[in-house]
Amino acid sequence: MNTLAILGAGQFGRACLTLLNQNNYRVTAFGDNNVQLAGASVFNIPVVSVEQALASRPDMAIVSVKGSSRTQQLRAQAQKAGYSGKLLDFDEICSLFSIRGASLVRLAERFKETDVKGAIAELGVYRGETAAELNALFPNRDLHLFDTFEGFDARDITTENEHHCSSASAGDFSDTSVQKVLASLPCPEQAIVHKGYFPQTTDGLATETYALVSLDADLYAPTFAGLEYFHPRLCHGGAIVLHDYNSARFSGVKKAVKDYEAKHGRLLLMPLPDTHGTAIILNP
Repeated sequence: MNTLAILGAGQFGRACLTLLNQNNYRVTAFGDNNVQLAGASVFNIPVVSVEQALASRPDMAIVSVKGSSRTQQLRAQAQKAGYSGKLLDFDEICSLFSIRGASLVRLAERFKETDVKGAIAELGVYRGETAAELNALFPNRDLHLFDTFEGFDARDITTENEHHCSSASAGDFSDTSVQKVLASLPCPEQAIVHKGYFPQTTDGLATETYALVSLDADLYAPTFAGLEYFHPRLCHGGAIVLHDYNSARFSGVKKAVKDYEAKHGRLLLMPLPDTHGTAIILNP
């Protein structure tokens, strides 16, 4: 069996391990420059320095960090350590494929096969990349888009800080606009924009039902509010695609799920092995 070292023990590195075919590769170590992780383990695999991870000369090493500058830094570090084996960039590999996008395609196919009714929605639109995918997959359905379009609201950041869920700041992700999002949609006439603070923007939508919802609010408060509003309104066979459920950066998403379950009962939730920690919540 070939041996392999993963350079980067954060969320990206853990996602790499999850996706790896461990019938063909044995991971010998995580290499990481964070001294606070030294001596720790991830899924029973030791975390050591980059140099130590490469000292055993694994057959392959995968640089598993986000961003070209960090990737190049680790590549240079590996070469300086004298590593001459095969070196792959996980970020580049991930740019070629999308587990979440593929899941949306399969869900759309299933909904059409089983005639799942309802509108499409997204909470947390940002620049509209996922909204454009949803719009293309469901060109004849209403697409409800909920966002401040001005970044994180200060009220949600206050709650975020109270729960110690992330280091987010008011106004993060404000580099967008309704006009830019609509311009990116293949069928903009189907879009219904709800600009403002959620869940106040659901006024008048008490009787709406949904087939598919992308819930990508990042923070605890809007995620919990999103579950409260959308989950009871899912059509039979419908789904919520929840971003950041297993995110190290936005732990408030998982807390929102736990608090919702404590209040309403267990959700039928399936985590996906993508780099963003996505989960799918189904309504049978």
